[in-house]
Amino acid sequence: MLEIKNLKLSYGSTQILNGVDLSVQRGDVVSIIGPSGTGKTTLLKCINHLAKPASGTIAFDQIKMDFQRPDKNAIQAIRLRTAMVFQQFNVFKNMTVIQNVMDPLVVVQRKSKDEAREIARRELDRVGLSDKLDNYPSQLSGGQLQRTGIARALAVRPDVMLFDEPTSSLDPELVGEVLKVIKDVTSSGITSLLVTHEMQFAKNISNRIVFMDRGVVAAEGTPTEIFDTPPNPRLVQFLSSEHSLQ
Repeated sequence: MLEIKNLKLSYGSTQILNGVDLSVQRGDVVSIIGPSGTGKTTLLKCINHLAKPASGTIAFDQIKMDFQRPDKNAIQAIRLRTAMVFQQFNVFKNMTVIQNVMDPLVVVQRKSKDEAREIARRELDRVGLSDKLDNYPSQLSGGQLQRTGIARALAVRPDVMLFDEPTSSLDPELVGEVLKVIKDVTSSGITSLLVTHEMQFAKNISNRIVFMDRGVVAAEGTPTEIFDTPPNPRLVQFLSSEHSLQ
């Protein structure tokens, strides 16, 4: 479904991605783990062209993208098939919860307001926010803001969900409610890529784990292979650090 080959990106003299190869099959739930600064978030942003690699290719079913020769139509086609949930919620403060979810449906997908409202209601109910439709972001907790972001991503019916450390900005007591929603989403069969430092959660929900280090995929495998029998010393070191399983 999604094939990434030799993806490279640098900021100035700093190499962020140093030849990333990754293959994702339809229905996969892939958790991307690794130390901070190793390119995990950048990789997700490259998939929908929020970051622009210097070179490498992405194939999304029949859509082909060579980043040395970017094609606007391919970029748009990939963006329409993906949706990203950000660390910092990215909700519009001047819109209510339901307006935030309706916005991409009306602006990007050109749906009528009535149809967009019906879809938004359904997705907000799915994430447990049916009683917050007319609230503004300032009236919500961090967990509720993130669930609004997840509902907005789900509403556009993407083929692939991209979760960028969705609990990193939350107070500890709010993490559980967001993880529960993500678990419900991934168990529905939607293809998902999740950057996370929640190791136990990654182990529980994923069928594949990707370990990134120094801008490359340093190891990948099933949760059992990665967490129970890690295949290289660097992964062992990482798992024994502060990010290890509790």
